[in-house]
Amino acid sequence: MNVPSNESIDARLARVERLFWIDRDEATQAARDWLIELGVVDVDGVNGEPVDYSSVEIGLGRGAVARRLRVLLANISRTRGDPSRSAAEVQQILAWAERHGEVALQSRCHDVLGSVFEMVGDPALALEHAVRVNDLIDESEVPLMRAAARLCLADALGSAGSFDESRRRYNEALRLVIDDTDTNIRYMILNNLGYTEYLAGNHEAALETVEHLIALSEANSRPIGMYARDTIARVYLTAGRLDEAERMLLPAIETANDDPNPDAVSAALVTLAEVYRTQGRLDAAQRVIDQCATLAAGHGLVRWLTEVAREQAESYAANLDYRRAFEAYRSYHAQSVALGASENEARGRILEAMFQTAESRRESERYRELAERDPLTSLHNRRFVDEHLSIAAIRSGEGGPCFAIAMIDIDHFKRINDALSHAVGDEVLRKLGEILKLAANRVAGGIAARLGGEEFLLILPGADAAEARERFEEARSDIADYDWTPITAGLPVTASIGVALAPEDGVQTSDLLRAADVRLYVAKRDGRNRVVHTATIQASAAR
Repeated sequence: MNVPSNESIDARLARVERLFWIDRDEATQAARDWLIELGVVDVDGVNGEPVDYSSVEIGLGRGAVARRLRVLLANISRTRGDPSRSAAEVQQILAWAERHGEVALQSRCHDVLGSVFEMVGDPALALEHAVRVNDLIDESEVPLMRAAARLCLADALGSAGSFDESRRRYNEALRLVIDDTDTNIRYMILNNLGYTEYLAGNHEAALETVEHLIALSEANSRPIGMYARDTIARVYLTAGRLDEAERMLLPAIETANDDPNPDAVSAALVTLAEVYRTQGRLDAAQRVIDQCATLAAGHGLVRWLTEVAREQAESYAANLDYRRAFEAYRSYHAQSVALGASENEARGRILEAMFQTAESRRESERYRELAERDPLTSLHNRRFVDEHLSIAAIRSGEGGPCFAIAMIDIDHFKRINDALSHAVGDEVLRKLGEILKLAANRVAGGIAARLGGEEFLLILPGADAAEARERFEEARSDIADYDWTPITAGLPVTASIGVALAPEDGVQTSDLLRAADVRLYVAKRDGRNRVVHTATIQASAAR
């Protein structure tokens, strides 16, 4: 894939996601190529299983991009009949996005999950996810993505029977992309709106909508897809315009063996059989029924095998062959029951896969939590600090919130170990951890960590210079004023503190830690038990 050398990550993401609405084969290739660039070599997972992105060690920004691309691929997979895998993988990515505050990624995940549950006939879960998409989508997003969010909600509302609300969201979506001539989203919106009006019994509105769809396709020389042909034909059939319905569906006969979407062709053939039956052309109806049955059976399309059984019964009845009609109705009933069981099973498989993914995530998060905690003090450790300080620094450098850090070192800690024992030293470290945890909790999202030995770190999100001065002085005072006598038998415990601010002292983790470390050195050099916010010595000075 040719990528413009000056194209930003956001612009490239928007372009690749836009391809979903233009050419899904191109979108697949573009996403795969980019994933390989990011170092995700096993793009499709091991033996077809989803990639576990919690184990993909790439930087935060690149990690979010990789997961956006995987959600795109999962959505394409969903449109091609693989909802079970899509749901489990996207749920896993959603958990990562929630943990890292990646709102745009969360909205993409909910979009796919909403479509999956709408696809397998669970309107409650579909609506739940569709609402979350629209809660999360930012108004700064491109109109195409906002329209996609409205489309997801409109589909879910229509499936739940809320036709008025569904219609309103379809119209909102259409207004957002009214001038978008490159993608197919306008055609999908009009198709789904027309079908919703048809289901609601609003025949005039349905007819107006499908004629708008036809006019738009003709004006832009865009062929009408098979699902849209089926929608248009159903509306024409209801309006008594049988010849027009037939003409709209004839391509289904011609392309039945070659069309890449047999589900759409089967839907169109069932409707065409009904058109012929309504016209009294029962021989033509039977030929189409036989063709549809062969196609649906060859692709395992249980829904359309069931529908063609119903149409077969209707055709026999129209031909006054009541014995065969009765047998066909019995077959239809049995297949209808089987279809309901199959749909329930499909929902069950998806929910089970999502449950197993959630259980696996909880287990991995438990081990992750253990790996990111200091066993002595239960504070976060350096591994946790490295990841979260990097995230905060990146966001601050991109215009996000400021924050402050403080490196904290216990004064004369060796004297406590030597004079009283290492067990007492450990107790001092544990108690200091409790004091620092309380200090961190005074600021929303504050973090207390032990870096190693007697060295600790406080991170205060959103704290500017004035608040940092106040909060870190409080922490120093809390340590010095604590009654250490029961633990140290009268030996005092104090701490020296060096402070750094982002973005003033840098937007790289290494720059911030170096600045705080230098100021910690100055605090110890100048008498200990103090907080130092500025210093002018060389960063290479040793403590």
